[in-house]
Amino acid sequence: MGLSKIAEGCARCPFFDTCDHKEMEMLGYLPEPVMASATADVTQPLAAPLIVKHDYRNVKVAENTVVTIDLEELKKDMERKIWEDAMRGYLKGGC
Repeated sequence: MGLSKIAEGCARCPFFDTCDHKEMEMLGYLPEPVMASATADVTQPLAAPLIVKHDYRNVKVAENTVVTIDLEELKKDMERKIWEDAMRGYLKGGC
């Protein structure tokens, strides 16, 4: 949505009230309003990491040693590394 006003020259003109050729000056743009129903769509990516169900697994490394891992965290790390490698190859001219 644009934000505008009557041009300074037109505002000072003695024929302002009767003229049919008024000019406008653009001041800028206003962002489109966000509808209430769309608010959930806008905020969902912010809340998404908080509501991810974590899948913890206990892995026995030695007889007296158990390590707990988060499968969701492993998935995110693998996805990030795959994309980094893909982008590195793309930027070097590969793929």
